[in-house]
Amino acid sequence: MAAEFADRTPTTMPSRRRGVRAVDRALDVLTAFSAAHPRLQLSELAEAAGLPKTSTHRIAVTLVERGFLRQDDDGAYTLGRILLELGSLVSTTTEVARLTAAAADFPLAGGEALLVAEVDWLDKSLMITTKLKAPHSPAALSPVGRRSVLANGCVSLAILSGLPMDEVRRLLPHLRLAQRTAASITDPEEFLREVEAARNRGHATEIEEFLPGIAGVAVPVMSAGRPIGAVAVCGPTAHLPRRRLNALALDLKQLISRALPPHTHKAVSGG
Repeated sequence: MAAEFADRTPTTMPSRRRGVRAVDRALDVLTAFSAAHPRLQLSELAEAAGLPKTSTHRIAVTLVERGFLRQDDDGAYTLGRILLELGSLVSTTTEVARLTAAAADFPLAGGEALLVAEVDWLDKSLMITTKLKAPHSPAALSPVGRRSVLANGCVSLAILSGLPMDEVRRLLPHLRLAQRTAASITDPEEFLREVEAARNRGHATEIEEFLPGIAGVAVPVMSAGRPIGAVAVCGPTAHLPRRRLNALALDLKQLISRALPPHTHKAVSGG
């Protein structure tokens, strides 16, 4: 379960690497769009990208011509079809994609939903890439394609549990430990203890810590000894008592083992 992701402005973006300035600027324009702002007028796009309006217009014209942006009749810009085509290539070539394909047959009881999330360590964010729902699954879970910061909740906990604890401590100031419910863990030291417990078990659980009435369990997805995402099952608390969460954790670990070669998903500790 994912926190709402703050807009990626120039002050929140990762430090620049040495590269081609024109490419950097074009990417600033493309990444100015978000789930909260999928449609931007030129002035809004320039402000979000942190670029002069004239430069933004020149870049946008080129991106429209190449299919990376689309311009509507009122002048507003949206992302273009070529990104969908490129995204479909990404979705079929990664470990997370193989996991998604294998998850299609995962047995879900009524009210449960399986989520696959991928992490981006550059900005400490995650994105739900797949959501498989059983009848009566909760509608409040984050939608596919929404980017969110790492936060409290079983998905983020599982991802962080795949890291060495000293690295988790360094990341802690960048996490969003918001008080979402009465059960939300907002104390940094308590949160670290939860990460350590998830690390030892090989999975993370939560009961109404992220959304009222929702429980979940998540397992990290590893590649070359690093977490690249997580797979989780979430649903109404009444349908997911602790015993069910623990059983689902085993099912999720088996799913990962079937989908990915053993050497890719070996965790730091735990199952």
